[in-house]
Amino acid sequence: MPDFTKTHLVRLHNRIVTFADENLKKIEKLEIDLNDEYNSFFLGMIIRQHTINNDFSILFETDRSRELTSKYILYRCLIDDFIQIVFISNEEDKYEMVTKLNADALNKNFKKLMDLAQLNEEKLNGDYPFYPTYDQMEEVKQKMIDSPKRQHHFSDKDNFKFKTYKATGNIIRELKDEEEHLHQLRRAYFIWRKYSDYVHYSNLTFEEEQTVDPDKDSTYTEFAEIISYSYFTILKCLNHFEENYEFEITDSNNLAEYYKNSVHR
Repeated sequence: MPDFTKTHLVRLHNRIVTFADENLKKIEKLEIDLNDEYNSFFLGMIIRQHTINNDFSILFETDRSRELTSKYILYRCLIDDFIQIVFISNEEDKYEMVTKLNADALNKNFKKLMDLAQLNEEKLNGDYPFYPTYDQMEEVKQKMIDSPKRQHHFSDKDNFKFKTYKATGNIIRELKDEEEHLHQLRRAYFIWRKYSDYVHYSNLTFEEEQTVDPDKDSTYTEFAEIISYSYFTILKCLNHFEENYEFEITDSNNLAEYYKNSVHR
């Protein structure tokens, strides 16, 4: 028998939901400025963890199929969040790293839209209503250049260049031996790479999934491991509010004790 069952996973997810929920209610009372990039970043991440864990509880309680694709994809999101948040928290200036992450997202989003504009202009005569045009992209570009909230995201505004953020693979490759969650990060990256195959369908993933039997193998144990990552993601985000406000973390289910042996280098 595996160490964890579906019932165990539902219980673990519900405890993470409670942990997020009880602290979100306390954060709401702080009446923080959500126009502040760092407040909104860490708050948004906690809300995301709350949402995904709640979705998992529903999924495990109602899903009667043996297929795991949707779970792999959602768990990949939790792993990705864990890697990014721990990396950011381990940096000397974590707030600058948040800025770089957001700048990188803005840059990628703009390039994605520009690719659509190029396709529209070069292949569709600029007439396809669901893709932008070059003129529209120039307007977007100028708005970003003029926006007060975007100024610190640029590395070279005159040439429309944004600050850069490390790719996930580079984060793991450049880990130092003294970093907190070292083993977890390396292990998480392995699972993240494995689950990434399920984002885009192929016969490879279909065939792999047919070999999995979570009621007999270690699949649910691996899922439980990922749930622990979500706890640490929320905890790292709550540290921001501890450090900047009169905020004390609430942990009614004593998850700190439950997961205390999970952190090792």
